[in-house]
Amino acid sequence: MDAMPSRTHTKNKRRSQLTHFLRSRRAGLSPADVGLATVGRRARVGLRREEVAVLAGVSASWYAWLEQGRPIRVSDGILDAISRALRLSELERVHLYRLADANPPLPVSGGGSPDPEVFQRVVDTQLSGPACVIDRYWDVLAVNRPAADMLRLGRDGNHNYLTSLFTGSHGTRYPNWPQVARSMTARYRLQASYVADDPRYEQTADQLALNDPRFAELWARHEVEEFVPTTVEVDSPVAGRLPFVLFTMDLDEAACTRLLVYLPPGVDGPRP
Repeated sequence: MDAMPSRTHTKNKRRSQLTHFLRSRRAGLSPADVGLATVGRRARVGLRREEVAVLAGVSASWYAWLEQGRPIRVSDGILDAISRALRLSELERVHLYRLADANPPLPVSGGGSPDPEVFQRVVDTQLSGPACVIDRYWDVLAVNRPAADMLRLGRDGNHNYLTSLFTGSHGTRYPNWPQVARSMTARYRLQASYVADDPRYEQTADQLALNDPRFAELWARHEVEEFVPTTVEVDSPVAGRLPFVLFTMDLDEAACTRLLVYLPPGVDGPRP
């Protein structure tokens, strides 16, 4: 059996990818693209390293070290400056963060507000079990009838998934509520860590902690958890206690919208 790659090997591979990524983006721009004058004949197409350094406000030697994949420290501000200099898209900026071994920001959508009718059609026509669509702050954008009937989502006037789990009738539907609440709090904590400078997450957590001591205790643990398929039980008002697998799917990475699906046993996933 092949051994797992070491952390050093992974870092070296990421630095090599960083080199190729920066060179390819630099080669795809001309001085005119970034408002620079062309002086003399150029041996190669694209921007020179020195020109990128000027645009980003860093020294030419430092930028050369970064592009060469040397193990140097780089701040978020410098990565953003390089992103602007190379005219990176939002997703390319996130990719640059990851290659530079930095905490990636959540991408910012440039396509306007999500269309709620599209999300509603997704949960209504494709899924037989409870399903909903949430945004980056876990505000509920759409729910289907099973989610409204079984989980009471959207029935309490509270349209935030996390808040309704603690303060609404949504949370009363889980026989194993303590486990669900701990897991969801840890997942929200992880999402909030991606954008530490966004006050919305802290505001939601602070207000919820004031309203519910159970959340305050869980939030103080500072646990983090990824969104992975999780087995949960739901008390159905019609069928009684039912097991589900809570499955998630990203709908729009730029807008950070996510589909939450409660899959009945034996169902592999939502229909295409």
